[in-house]
Amino acid sequence: MSELNARQHHKLLLQILLGLMPFLVLGVALIAIFRWGEIIPYIGSLFVAHELSFLHASLLGLIVGTIVVLVSVGLIVKTNTQLPQSEGTEMILQLMRTPSGIAASALGGGIVEEFFFRGVLIGLFIGYNPVVDGIVIGISTLLFWIIHIPQYKGVYLAYGLVCINGLIFALLFYLTGSLIPSMIAHAIYNLGIGIYFMRNTATVQHPL
Repeated sequence: MSELNARQHHKLLLQILLGLMPFLVLGVALIAIFRWGEIIPYIGSLFVAHELSFLHASLLGLIVGTIVVLVSVGLIVKTNTQLPQSEGTEMILQLMRTPSGIAASALGGGIVEEFFFRGVLIGLFIGYNPVVDGIVIGISTLLFWIIHIPQYKGVYLAYGLVCINGLIFALLFYLTGSLIPSMIAHAIYNLGIGIYFMRNTATVQHPL
């Protein structure tokens, strides 16, 4: 990797990091507001499943993530869906050609977005009754969908996949009480979709 390419690579990684930081900061701020004095214990509790061992929670995430990415790629292939071409997609393509870029794409969204949209926006506000829980899950999924709209302008299949998969990840957290399954499933999905578009299109958009 030349010095110029290395500099561009580090710049792209920094852009991804800066794009994810607001979710971390806002998430911790909300935990501080609603669970003052319990920030560390609350965050720790997000990784403990109610009735599953760590191994079973991890396997659940692996299985669901694999199914989700296979179904999503199958629909993309069947409908011949192409993502919009832009300078941003080309930048992501360059990043996805490196091991660290692939890791940042998969783990960044899988960990940070799950922490905020599921661990914080759902975890802090459920437990009152099933109706309220359903509303909270719906709002979290809607917000997750909204932040992805600019990335997929006019690609309606992508809109649908973001919404459905966001709901699946939310239910994984809700039903297990742990972020482990949803983080793993989300990371696998981002990884699979990113690699597919990197190999099959001239440009690639940030994974859903």
